[in-house]
Amino acid sequence: MKLKRVDTTISTDKLQESKEFYIKHFDFKLVYESDWYIELVAAKLPSVGISFTLPEREEGMYFNGQGLVLSFEVEDVDAECERLEKEGLPIYQKIQDKPWGERSFVVDDPNGVHLYIYTVIPPTPEYKAIYDSFKQY
Repeated sequence: MKLKRVDTTISTDKLQESKEFYIKHFDFKLVYESDWYIELVAAKLPSVGISFTLPEREEGMYFNGQGLVLSFEVEDVDAECERLEKEGLPIYQKIQDKPWGERSFVVDDPNGVHLYIYTVIPPTPEYKAIYDSFKQY
């Protein structure tokens, strides 16, 4: 199988809030909208999408946001954190360096989905040893 696009669909009654959140704060573009479904794609990475559907559909169950994390790798995590704070988003987890090699922070979308926003940094020696053990030679 050759994947051409990855799209996450969230069942929610917050269609408009979700659309506005991802367009305003993360530069997603609207590609389709109906009264029960909204589809967005990342403006500079159209192979990545996020969709929202009403929970009353037979294809999906109601989602409460718990347990789902979307990860967004960015070039400058500090600048993104500062930008989102200025835009009024509450920061769920303050910016911090992770030993596995990421500098990150977390915000929540209108559905309670955690958005883990990060930049790659060097891992600690312990994590580097683990990663190196998985490399194929």
